[in-house]
Amino acid sequence: GWRDVTRAVHAAGGRVIIQLMHVGRIAHPSNTSHHRRPVAPSAIKPRGLMLTATGPLEMPEPRALSTTEVAETVAKFADAARLAIEAGADGVEIHGANGYLVQQFLSSNANQRTDRYGGSRDNRIRFAVEIATAVAEAIGPERVGLHVSPGSRFNDIVENDIVQLYDALLIGLAPLGLAYLHVVHHGDEAVLARFRARWHSVLIVNRVDADLDTRFADIAKGRADMISIGNLPLANPDPVASIRIDAPPSTTS
Repeated sequence: GWRDVTRAVHAAGGRVIIQLMHVGRIAHPSNTSHHRRPVAPSAIKPRGLMLTATGPLEMPEPRALSTTEVAETVAKFADAARLAIEAGADGVEIHGANGYLVQQFLSSNANQRTDRYGGSRDNRIRFAVEIATAVAEAIGPERVGLHVSPGSRFNDIVENDIVQLYDALLIGLAPLGLAYLHVVHHGDEAVLARFRARWHSVLIVNRVDADLDTRFADIAKGRADMISIGNLPLANPDPVASIRIDAPPSTTS
């Protein structure tokens, strides 16, 4: 199925980057065929509801991954990346944002581990760096991007040490030579400036809830090399055409 998609996109002159994600604790057994508890860095229940076939339900307490299972999860990301390239994708983006598994390991609240993946900042970034390393080794770093959302509280995430944490993450990623970093920007200009100064390949910025002119200004002013438009295509089937003719985008989806 993905080969059909990638062939069609390439035939139209486009490129395909497939995002690889693991939701971690943001899940509910009712939405799975196996009905098992979700997994996470630690057995800490997230606040919030999950939509299920029977309506919104509280998310359950997850099961903590063992140290061995963490390594197995890293390997699964690399396997998924290989399959994406076999299916014709031009690259993959590791989803490390929005409160899902990679960010759960980075966080101050979802990660209370006492092994090498918890506690210190170097330990909390380890999972993200290991995934990026494994995926880069599997398909080449020039085909790999990472998506992050520093300071986001989406899906009950808390990061008490944003600046120091993401500085450490960028230091850990630097030797890999990844293709790009994709940052969800929630308005902290100082944090964005630190990313711009410390990240030496392509920086993609998604400025949350900003209009297109503000987003384009990030490129014009050197704050970003590229912008992403997030959920705009959900309500606009051809957003590029709308932008070219300066048509106001629909905001409903």
